[in-house]
Parts: sequence; structure tokens; C-alpha cells
Amino acid sequence: MNVAKSLKICTLEEFEKLPKEDGWNYELLDGVVMMSPSPSREHQEISSNLHFSLRSQLKDTKCRSLYEMDIKFNNNIYKPDMMVFCDKDAELPEIVFEILSPSTRQRDLRIKVVKYEEMGVKEYWIIDPKVKTVTVHDFVNDTAETYGIHDTIKSLAHPEISIAIEMLFEEFE
Repeated sequence: MNVAKSLKICTLEEFEKLPKEDGWNYELLDGVVMMSPSPSREHQEISSNLHFSLRSQLKDTKCRSLYEMDIKFNNNIYKPDMMVFCDKDAELPEIVFEILSPSTRQRDLRIKVVKYEEMGVKEYWIIDPKVKTVTVHDFVNDTAETYGIHDTIKSLAHPEISIAIEMLFEEFE
């Protein structure tokens, strides 16, 4: 007979004291420790393309793109792939980008969309390497739209951000 095993809920303080192994990313969501392997090469290439594009587009603004940084909110710890901050003292990002991978796919699609909206993020971009699409959840206007490989996305939260989907998926030669 299969019996469900109850999860031990971890506090923020316990999470911060946990020993963490190299090669793994750790998040704390509703008291549950989530571990995922370090990003793949494809994931890193997409992340690099996105970061380069954001960095050049935001150069003359007060906004900056940051990556793989812990974000604390409501006793949770998130580690988005990429974020845009427009205030150097802000603790929470205005735009969050997640690149789907097999180990985080369901968490990014189901849990984080709700959590980032609760957090007050203006936009949540979900980049899907499997089908080469980007879904943008615009929490300010309460919309979600998916873009394909030949589309260009213009952020409503920050119109200076314009991303050609094809560019995200360009591989290094």
C-alpha cells in the first residue's frame, strides 16, 4: 500500500542555514525546499542572449538587468533566471524572466506565475526553449500573450525593452 509521506516544512531561517551543494539552485516556496540542477548550456545561451539585449537596451535608463539572484518575499526565496530592477534600492524586480527547463517547468508555469503576481511584478516572461515561444504575463493589464519565433515583444511595463524572439534562441557557433 502506498502512503503519502508528509513534507517537513522549512522556515526561512532554517533554509538560510541549510548546507547547499555546488551545482544546484535552491528556492523556498511555501516552506518547501526546491532544488534544481544548474542550467544547461542551451539555457545559458538563451540567458546570455537575453542579458546582452536587455543590458544594451537599458543602458541609458535607470533600469538594470540582473540574473540568478535570490529574491525574498513573504518567507519565500525565489531565484529567477533574469530580472529587471528600475530602482537601485528596490528589493523586488519589476520584470521577471524564467527559462523553462525539465526540472523547473511545472513550478515556473503553475506556481511562480501566481507568486510573482502576488509579489507585485509588472511582467513575467516565460521562455520555452522546447517550442521556441515566449509567454508574457502582464499583471498590470491582467493579460497573457504567447509569441512565436518570428515575433518581437515590446514590454508594456518598460517600452524601451523590445526583444526579437529569434534572437533569444540564436546559438553560439
